[in-house]
Amino acid sequence: MSSLTMQWSNLKSNPTQTLIEWQNQRWIWFLMSGAALFLILSAMGYFQWFLEMDPCEICVYIRFSQVCILISGLIIAIKPNNLTLKVIGMALAWYAVIQGMAWSIELAVLHDASHVLDNVMAEGGDLFAAGGGGGACSTEPKFPLGLPMHIWFPYEFQPSGICGEDDWSLLGLNMAQYCIIAYGCFISALGAVTYGWVRSLIKK
Repeated sequence: MSSLTMQWSNLKSNPTQTLIEWQNQRWIWFLMSGAALFLILSAMGYFQWFLEMDPCEICVYIRFSQVCILISGLIIAIKPNNLTLKVIGMALAWYAVIQGMAWSIELAVLHDASHVLDNVMAEGGDLFAAGGGGGACSTEPKFPLGLPMHIWFPYEFQPSGICGEDDWSLLGLNMAQYCIIAYGCFISALGAVTYGWVRSLIKK
């Protein structure tokens, strides 16, 4: 605990130098990979297995981005001061967090559209006049680079649910909104260590 307190104290007193040091240490990249792994296991273990919520097309894309975050952290953690590994890992990490945020926002829009349609139908309204089909998505996913993730790992990446149809919520927020929060945290943290990395390159 004292070590964590000291690290936080260093960050407050000298943020730039602290970030320069952190980005060159393995623990920060293992922490990023661990956070991504936690989200992946939560999706598969709690939502898919325990709650029996089938993943939709956008859901498996979000999982894919989290796998990319996990891998990028492990790549950098091999040797954080290696420029080649750092460039590859950083490029993959930034792709993953930006694309993951975009998919999370798309899922949130589909969720809102789907539940608006549910309310219209419950009140006896016209589905087509309300813009029906807001929750439609494919069961044949198209992953980047044509990767057949749904064939290699069907349990994790084969969509079988309908986009935006879940009714799960916690503290008034749905799954898509929590994904947006998670990616916001990833982007903020990655931005901080990227800043530290760039400053370390400038100092050389």
